Amino acid sequence: MEAIKDYFELLVSEDYMSASVQMRQEYDPADLTKDEFISWLKSEKITYGLNQQSIDLIVNTCSEDIFPINVAQGTEPIHGIDGKIDYVCDQDNYFDEDEKRDFRDVKKIPSLEEGEKIAILTDPVKGKSGHTIFGKKLPAKKGKPIKLRPGKNVRYDEESKTFFATEVGQLSVGSSKINVFNTYEVSQDLSMETGNVSFVGSVIVRGNVPAGYRVEADGDVHIYGLVEAGHIEAGGNVVITEGIAGLKKGSIKANGDVTIGYINQAHVHAEHNINVQNSIMHSQCVAKQHIYCQSGSIVGGSCSAGKTIEAKDIGNKMDTKTEVAIGVDQEQFQLETKLNAAKDTLISEIEKLKTLGQNLEEKAKKTGGLSSKERIFLIKQKNTLQQTEGKLDQINERIESLHVQIGDEDRAKLIVKGTLHENVDLCFGKYQQTTTKPYKFSQVFIEEGEISISPL
Repeated sequence: MEAIKDYFELLVSEDYMSASVQMRQEYDPADLTKDEFISWLKSEKITYGLNQQSIDLIVNTCSEDIFPINVAQGTEPIHGIDGKIDYVCDQDNYFDEDEKRDFRDVKKIPSLEEGEKIAILTDPVKGKSGHTIFGKKLPAKKGKPIKLRPGKNVRYDEESKTFFATEVGQLSVGSSKINVFNTYEVSQDLSMETGNVSFVGSVIVRGNVPAGYRVEADGDVHIYGLVEAGHIEAGGNVVITEGIAGLKKGSIKANGDVTIGYINQAHVHAEHNINVQNSIMHSQCVAKQHIYCQSGSIVGGSCSAGKTIEAKDIGNKMDTKTEVAIGVDQEQFQLETKLNAAKDTLISEIEKLKTLGQNLEEKAKKTGGLSSKERIFLIKQKNTLQQTEGKLDQINERIESLHVQIGDEDRAKLIVKGTLHENVDLCFGKYQQTTTKPYKFSQVFIEEGEISISPL
């Protein structure tokens, strides 16, 4: 067929992504070949996305019903997909209501254990170019990779494309690195903004800990301010630059040493040593090794150490009752004494109940039975006996769980470089004595089964 354009009108979309033809006048399909039609399209620069089915229909049929008909279709570019990072660890910074211990539990610190999986990296997906019907290439946007590298205490496994923590600590995601910091720092006083602090590593507070707030760490705790009736607990050491004003509520517990400016009306427990720069006032202190208060006084309360207590003064001129125990935990010792007294009472009650029960059973054998009143009494006796024996078992368990002995009293020593005042209770295990006069520059120890006070 000559002059194909006389029979067909070519319609091209504005974006050059599709072309269709409209019939101008009727034609004889026998005079039109597929190659001729395609050659005409190519002469119009249409080379991409030719619709073979439509072209076959045109060259084999002459019907107005099929027109206009699409003869070429371009392809849109398929843009790439950016890489992504999926965090598989808990990144929630806030407590659920059922997780809160009190209203000061405000924020959670995203924490990780050693070897814990942090995140999985997904590579970007490449895009696919498109084309117009004129064969022009339409480039696809590339998927962007996530630019994250393993930072401090983090390793990246190339095969699984996974980040892992190499130490316990706080998760910190920066713009280019994933870090795990084993120290969490608060640069201000604890408040409702910061909430209580609980962390798997070490904690630094560059401020005060107000009454009621808690700082808990699996590592060390260092507080540069004052603790006011707060609660501090560390798996390592505790250092408090100023001191603790406990108001009989504050407490410190460390699996290592406690180093502090002063202790006032607080409970302090250290698995190793308690080092106090100034004084210990009206507090309950227990150290498995030593208590050092070389520049200040120990006044009121109770101090217990496994090996040594050193202080400038113990007690005061007002003869304030002060307890010093070496080789035993005085609080635990007093509790054990109370429990043993309760134990003796229960044993006595059990013996009486058993005697009553035996008497009733013997009477039943001799007389062939008991009165209704006696039978009721026997039932009550058995119930009471069972309950009393249960209480005795509980007390025995508590006594066994107590850790009264924390050292060897025969090697323990109390050193006072100033004055050991009157009315100070000295306890070396089973040996006890109360001072009745002041002693200057003295040392106290066990000698030949007695408490000995001698000059330094």
